[in-house]
Amino acid sequence: MALPAAAEHTTGRVMSGDLGIYYEVHGDLGSGVTPFLVLHGGMGTISSDFGALLPVLVEQRPVIGIEQQGHGHTGGRDAQVTLKVMRDDTLAVLDALEVERVHVVGFSMGGMLAMELGVTAPKRLETLTAISVSQNHDSMHPAIVEMNLNPDATPSPEALELMPTQEDFAGMQAAYADNPDGPGQFERTMQQLHTLIVSDWGWSDGELEAIDVPTLLLLGDTDFTPVDHAAKMAGKIGAQLGVLPNTTHMSIMSRPDWLGPMITNRIETAQD
Repeated sequence: MALPAAAEHTTGRVMSGDLGIYYEVHGDLGSGVTPFLVLHGGMGTISSDFGALLPVLVEQRPVIGIEQQGHGHTGGRDAQVTLKVMRDDTLAVLDALEVERVHVVGFSMGGMLAMELGVTAPKRLETLTAISVSQNHDSMHPAIVEMNLNPDATPSPEALELMPTQEDFAGMQAAYADNPDGPGQFERTMQQLHTLIVSDWGWSDGELEAIDVPTLLLLGDTDFTPVDHAAKMAGKIGAQLGVLPNTTHMSIMSRPDWLGPMITNRIETAQD
């Protein structure tokens, strides 16, 4: 999906340790307006996950997009992908751009990263929007948990209804044509993300309750995260919660008509 052409659009790389992290800026960071920071999902890119929502966000304020280790235009590392590593890479980009605070909007893995920033670097955030995110792996839909733990098993019909289709995977793989490490990085990143998702990532109840950033949790009614779990998370954080009807994990980012106003409202209520 094409990105918005109307706003000023620049790209670049920032060295974080041994890796050049790709970023895009849409709009003028010198405007004095706190920008959005958009964080894509696992195996996604800025364009694939935020192509529909970006035009809505750019109308409001500048947008920074970052492609994480092993994704899109950012090459891989031999070292494992972790939330801490992605957090440090993300903050390296913000520091290089001299951006002190952002309105972060993260989807799926990017939502996990947004939560990690809320827990560990809250002073860098004006607001936090996490889309399709759980407190930890075991809090995801049971069919997804089972498939992650037993990837060689035949997926249940319930899991198949939730998971990306072959067409979805083909679209993800196509985004690796321009990866600095070549198309083969797709499989390497897939393996690293599987290791990440079945690890002990997540946050305690106490860590969620300590988040003092105005927060919005969004998910589809048939998402990877059960609605009742999202409601419990929202209660611990004191967050606003939005549930999109007739929406899956794979379709939620194609609903800018719903997401845009909800994100705008969270920012406006936080500033009241």
